[in-house]
Amino acid sequence: MAKKNILNLSFDELERELSDKIDFKYRTSQIFHSLHDKLIFDFRKFLNVPEKIRNYLEENFEFPYFRNITVSDSKDNTKKFLFEITDKSSRKSDKFRIETVLIPEGERKTICVSTQVGCNVGCEFCATGKMGLLKNLDVSEILLQVYNVILITAEKPTNLVFMGMGEPFLNYENLISALKILTDTRGLAIPSRRITVSSVGLKGRIKKFADDLVKNENSSIKNIKFALSLHSTNQGIRDSIIPISRTNKLSVLYEELIYFYRKTKNKITYEYIFFPGINDEDDDISRLIKLSRMLPCNINIIPFHPIGFNMKPPLDMLKYPEGKHNSLLINKLNYFINRLKSKKVVINLRTSSGVDINAACGQLATKYQNL
Repeated sequence: MAKKNILNLSFDELERELSDKIDFKYRTSQIFHSLHDKLIFDFRKFLNVPEKIRNYLEENFEFPYFRNITVSDSKDNTKKFLFEITDKSSRKSDKFRIETVLIPEGERKTICVSTQVGCNVGCEFCATGKMGLLKNLDVSEILLQVYNVILITAEKPTNLVFMGMGEPFLNYENLISALKILTDTRGLAIPSRRITVSSVGLKGRIKKFADDLVKNENSSIKNIKFALSLHSTNQGIRDSIIPISRTNKLSVLYEELIYFYRKTKNKITYEYIFFPGINDEDDDISRLIKLSRMLPCNINIIPFHPIGFNMKPPLDMLKYPEGKHNSLLINKLNYFINRLKSKKVVINLRTSSGVDINAACGQLATKYQNL
């Protein structure tokens, strides 16, 4: 009989697996603690349980293949991790690679987590989207990004953002399972209010996310925040830069965001990459002001970063400025932000953390796959 990947199991699932194999229920807590808090991935080192239990675990469970390939260091102290995984569902057990980013900002340490190898949403401004979808990450592969960053850096994150490679809502069940393990008090116990899940917006999914967060059995994840990758309030422009938007209209997404807030009381974030000459006109500003008054929210303005791939209209007109002190771009960005601030819109200008190592927003794309 094939061994089960133990890191894919929630506490309740692990308890069911072990219910007739261990003498006391508290043993499950000890095992879960060793896995998800102590981050021990060798059953022989589970010294808090008897040898017979260690032997049983080794005979019936396994850990997935997950290997750190490289760590790239940015001038601003951002770190990008390249991990290698396998797909056992394939006859060849193909190897794939994913990227994860650690962003330190003072005492705040944020891990940007991936949920897929590649992505099939196809956003024109995103290098990951140019890869296409190669694989959904299972629960263990989502968790092990966080766990390995901790083991490599010897630092626990203060925040998690699911904004790495992939569209989280297209790997929904594994995402929810991973979130429940990451917030479990018997594991890392990361506060749910310090976790954000980002999506381009899929109709029906934002509502489901809200419903799942408020379930009694999901109390550990109830305060998770949601961020919509908006990038344009003009439906036509958004359709051209985010192809999936054609079947997920803004009017529908706005209704679901209202539902999400009313259901969870969790503040919404809008992610807005600044594309000069495309989404920074006066009409764009007016629509953002109106949107900001629909429900409590903040808007993250993100500088556009080059991705090394050809982009289709309208983004093909963009010419990334030479050097970081392009005065014209800075003036346009400041004008855009100041106009919004003058109308009491809550604006955050996101820094270009890790841009020199291709770790900034939209830049994640492993160069080689199926090695």
